[in-house]
Amino acid sequence: MRTRYRGKRRRMKFKRGTLVMLLLLTTVFLVSCMAGSDPLWIREVFGLDVAHYNSESTVAELPSNGEQAEALCDMVTSLCDNSLHLTPFRTASQAVNAYRDALLNDMLRNNYMRYTGSVQTLSSTDAVYSPAVISTLIPAADFEETAHRYFGGTSVRHKNGTVFRYLDGANGYTAPLQAWEVCVSVNVSALAETENTYRMTFTLCDGDAQSTPYTAVFLKRDGGCCLYSLQEIEI
Repeated sequence: MRTRYRGKRRRMKFKRGTLVMLLLLTTVFLVSCMAGSDPLWIREVFGLDVAHYNSESTVAELPSNGEQAEALCDMVTSLCDNSLHLTPFRTASQAVNAYRDALLNDMLRNNYMRYTGSVQTLSSTDAVYSPAVISTLIPAADFEETAHRYFGGTSVRHKNGTVFRYLDGANGYTAPLQAWEVCVSVNVSALAETENTYRMTFTLCDGDAQSTPYTAVFLKRDGGCCLYSLQEIEI
C-alpha cells in the first residue's frame, strides 16, 4: 500500500509539473505574439538580468557630432532641468520617478497648444489647482506613451511630481507654471555602438561650468532606442 501511495504521489507531482510547463509555454507564445520580433522581449518579460548590456563589446566607434549622437543628445536634453546634475538610474521605474517633471515639461514645451487653453471643470481641494486656473492638462495616456518611448518598461505609476501635479479626476497632469526652456548643452566625448546598444559618454555645460561625466546606455528597439541606464562617472 505504501509503495502504491508513493507511486501515486509521484504521478501527481509529474502531472502538476507538466501543467505548469504547459501554462508557461502558453504564456510565452501569447507574449511573443504581442512583442513581435524584438529579440530582447523575452528577457524583459521575465525580469531576467540584462546588466550585460552595460558592458557589451564595442562593434563601432561613432562620431560625436554625427546624426546618431544628435538624436541621443536630444533625448538627454529632455531630461535636463537647467542644473548640471542628472539622477542616475538602472531601471525604467527609477527613470520615470526621477524624470517625471522633466518629461512632462518637455511634452508641454513641444506641444503647448495641444495641452493648454481648455479650462477644466473639476473639483480640487488645492486652491492653486482650482477649476478657474486649470488650463493645462497633459493626459496620463500621453505621458505613459512618452515614458515608454524614453525608458521602455510596460507600466507607469501616476503620482505628483515636484512641479507637475497628477489629477486623478481628470486623469492627467497639470502645473501652475509655464514650461521652462532648457539652457544646458550636452557635450559628447565618446559614442560607441554595440550589438544591442549605443553607449554615450558626455558632460553637461551651461556656458560657465561643466558637469562631471556621465555614461548613458541606449537600448536599440524597433528602429529607435530607449534609455536603459545612466551612470555618473566618478573622477
